[in-house]
Amino acid sequence: MPKKLIFTLTALILLFLSLLLPPKKNTDYSRILYSSKGELLRVWLNKNEQYQFPKSENISEKYKITVLHFEDKRFHGHFGIDPIAVARAVKQNLQAGKIESGASTITMQVARLRKPNKRTFLAKLKEAHLALRLEFWHSKEEIFAEYASLAPMGGNVIGAETAAWRFFESSIEEITWAQAALLALLPNRPSALNLAKERERLLERRNNLLKSLANSGFMDAETLSSALLEPLPTSKIWRFKTPHYAEAIASFFPNQTILHSTIDDKVQERLERVVKDYGNKIRERSNVNVSVLITETETGKIRGYLGSLEYYDTLSRGMIDGIRARRSTGSILKPFLYALAIERGPYTPNSLIEDIPTWYRGFSPQNTDKNFNGVVPLSEALTRSLNVPSVKVLADYGVENFYHWLRNAGLRGLFRAPEDYGLSLILGGGEASLLELVPLYSMLMNDGKRTKLKWLENDSTQSNEQLLQEVTAYHIREIMANHSIAWKTGTSYGSRDAWAIGVNKQWTIGVWIGNFEGGSVADLSGASSAAPLLFSLFNNLNNFRKDLWKDFSKDIKFDSIELCELSGYKANDFCPNKKTFMLPVNREKNSACQFHKKTIISKSSGFEVCSLCWNAEDTLHIVEERYTPAVRNELRKIGREPKAEALHNPKCRAKREATPFSITYPENGARLFLPSKDALSEMGFIAIAAHKQRDAELHWFLNGAFLGSTTSEHKIAVTVSTGEHRLGVQDSLGRYVETKFSTFSLKL
Repeated sequence: MPKKLIFTLTALILLFLSLLLPPKKNTDYSRILYSSKGELLRVWLNKNEQYQFPKSENISEKYKITVLHFEDKRFHGHFGIDPIAVARAVKQNLQAGKIESGASTITMQVARLRKPNKRTFLAKLKEAHLALRLEFWHSKEEIFAEYASLAPMGGNVIGAETAAWRFFESSIEEITWAQAALLALLPNRPSALNLAKERERLLERRNNLLKSLANSGFMDAETLSSALLEPLPTSKIWRFKTPHYAEAIASFFPNQTILHSTIDDKVQERLERVVKDYGNKIRERSNVNVSVLITETETGKIRGYLGSLEYYDTLSRGMIDGIRARRSTGSILKPFLYALAIERGPYTPNSLIEDIPTWYRGFSPQNTDKNFNGVVPLSEALTRSLNVPSVKVLADYGVENFYHWLRNAGLRGLFRAPEDYGLSLILGGGEASLLELVPLYSMLMNDGKRTKLKWLENDSTQSNEQLLQEVTAYHIREIMANHSIAWKTGTSYGSRDAWAIGVNKQWTIGVWIGNFEGGSVADLSGASSAAPLLFSLFNNLNNFRKDLWKDFSKDIKFDSIELCELSGYKANDFCPNKKTFMLPVNREKNSACQFHKKTIISKSSGFEVCSLCWNAEDTLHIVEERYTPAVRNELRKIGREPKAEALHNPKCRAKREATPFSITYPENGARLFLPSKDALSEMGFIAIAAHKQRDAELHWFLNGAFLGSTTSEHKIAVTVSTGEHRLGVQDSLGRYVETKFSTFSLKL
């Protein structure tokens, strides 16, 4: 057999076998982010710095008809190479003496777009070969879909779907005839025919193509007339939606190309409108930023996300995502501390908590208004966001216990040891983000179960971890309830951060207002700055035809405990008024009421008496309200002093009564660091005591030496040097209390 024939047969066999090799798929697509309703939120550049949507077979019929009419009328009749078009092209090129027609089919264009090369004869052969392979392995629909995804549309915009969103802000499935004609033309000469220049020429060619389609029977005269009147889109900067959300979701899901988010377009639109209006007003007074997170309470799906007032505002650092940024929490964690205190006991929603001047190793919490209330119910302490009672409850519950609960509940920003935060943890000593706090508030409406945030619409995972008992969550949301919203505000130290978070059955909304640079903002507070925006958002989003509030469920497990109506603690036998209350099961502590005492008094003298000093015929059994001297002192200041307690008969040799006064400051064992010029200089401070009796006189002693006497307001100036000291107080009946403390020089 001649060598030429062998070579030819071998080449033909190899060519045939090469057709059996499946073409490699193009995988260099952009990542795409859609809203829950299918609106485009963001497109990321691919490795080639281009915008290119992945291939889709859901393509507009108008687009298919227009492209095939313009580019390849016999697409469904050839096998990748159109012999008629080739013959015509050869004839035209020979007559012209140059290449005027390339006879490229849609399949050959796919081959060229897959592997771009210089337009040479060899390159054409390679395209033809790849076109045959494509036709062998793929259907016509698949080939056309790939063409639609690879067609250059000018600049770095690749593919018809990309161009539809870029120029028309809609999917290619929804385009008009005029838009389809434009998309069919752009790949023909994308560098010359684009929307930024040559607009008149592009419009003329689009209209000619529309007329050709009409002449071929694809549209009637009325449709043509309407299409010809449609203007060309403008070439404007492609600004994507929800930029902060897009950045967050890209970091959380780095390996997914198509992302169907939970963002609701209508919710996001309302959110941006309301916040923009509100932000413009507050920015008249100060340069602050606003961040808002909106989630569905039951599902945890993120429906609205605004990281800052304006992403592109460089002056206010708008590109910072305030939703993910961790900031001082202020009072926003108080509901969860009180919930845990109720769950463990002995506290209940009605428990009286001391609100008096208190020192914890030098740390003395203050209420925002700088006043004290003596005692307040836990529910009032929470609604008024009082600092002193919350610190007392934390000291009792334990910083470490609260810290570990918060960490388990999702506050990962608490990375220091519990002792580093100390009691200031409940006053904003720790940091958290809206991303961490909003699910905690959703948990209160979801019967105490952990609420997992959902970023993607198809996320069906559920978290059933019970962070609080159902009855505890019920009590806390009832305490915070106002107009079908359970809400709380917080303000960080120095007015740097203003928080407001609210929840009902439909929505959980978190608002943060502050300065991204971390500076103080005059008149900034959660109540006056963040809360109005929170309520405005609820008013705009609530569906008032649906149930907004979750009442007590019959299935909730609880223990019925008889409480004292006055103190809110477990009732003693002699508490005069009692009521049954629903409390969490298996509480560790159920301490009895300490505010009532059964007392025997003398009818004639009014003194408390005992078996050593009574006249049995002169006795009367009563129940008294009892308060510590410090509590009674603060109640006296605000005009709420209870009835005076009976003092024990001073002539009784038993001396059974506890001392009716106490030293409030300094506490026993205190270490005082006082300002002085040098270590040898004397230093001063104000000592404070409290007495149960309004007009009692107290005598003060320092290290055994008399200092002076006080009545009514028991405060006295004390001057000391460094070292250990004893401060004593004695009343007119000779009763004496003493505290020991140490002083250290703090040089000025």
